[in-house]
Amino acid sequence: MTGVQRTSLSLREPEAVERCLTDSFPDIRYARTDPATFHVGIDALAADRFSIVDLTWDVPGTAVTGSTGLTVVTIIGRFDGMHGREAVDIRRPFLAPAEGLDAEWEAHHASVVALDPRAVEAIARAATGNQGLRLRGTGTAPLSPELAAYWDATVRGIRSAIDVTPDVYSLPMIAAATFHQLATAFLHAFPTNWLETADDQGAGSAAVRRAIDFMHAHVGDPITTTDVAAAAFISTRGLHAAFTRERGETPMQYLRRIRLDAARTDLLAGGLDVTVAAVARRWGFAHVPRFAEQYRRAFDERPSETLRR
Repeated sequence: MTGVQRTSLSLREPEAVERCLTDSFPDIRYARTDPATFHVGIDALAADRFSIVDLTWDVPGTAVTGSTGLTVVTIIGRFDGMHGREAVDIRRPFLAPAEGLDAEWEAHHASVVALDPRAVEAIARAATGNQGLRLRGTGTAPLSPELAAYWDATVRGIRSAIDVTPDVYSLPMIAAATFHQLATAFLHAFPTNWLETADDQGAGSAAVRRAIDFMHAHVGDPITTTDVAAAAFISTRGLHAAFTRERGETPMQYLRRIRLDAARTDLLAGGLDVTVAAVARRWGFAHVPRFAEQYRRAFDERPSETLRR
């Protein structure tokens, strides 16, 4: 898929809602609904390797379901969920279990974020250094209130950026960075087995040097921390620790700095058809005002001032 696809639906048949949600909840079935008053509104954003779906339920109902993927649900309204003998805490976003989610609700709003399991698993494997890792959820509740807030802020920021500049998500660099940001937030915020696996305990200058060489060689490509770590033959956690220890900044901070340098070179070269927005997006900065602020901090002048030289 290229870019972001938007869909808005107003559905009055339970079977139609079941079909719409089958990718995230393949076994969903409604046990109690009133066909005369049943109505669900759906607003969906579908992007490369993830989707964000908002559902508005106007009537009460019950369902038994589970998610075969990596699906995070946020509820506003009256919703009671049980997973086995455990009540699902809807005050915070929760990771939908693979099966056995028994739900009953009144009118409510649900936000459902679904992630490509294989793509998230690839990031988790690179992060732990365990190429045999089979990623699986180990609970439903976020690991802490702070990490739940971190997840919410990440999703909110991505939504806002898509609303402001939807076209840039057709650029591979932007699409890859956005998914990586969302997947990383998921892995840190929700209980899975990825942190239980073995990790590299140390890393040195050779790995950091390989990482730097790779970033300079691919500064214009849609690379992530995972790609850099793989090129340096080290886990992402080991790379982060070594980079911070030896250079006093994270790998992504270093990559942003050399991308800012590249953007400055383009702005200094100028030209009749060169714009700040075009240069920013060429080097992976989707949010132009944020790029301008980072540029000003780095070079003590606005990018527009550089372009006018």
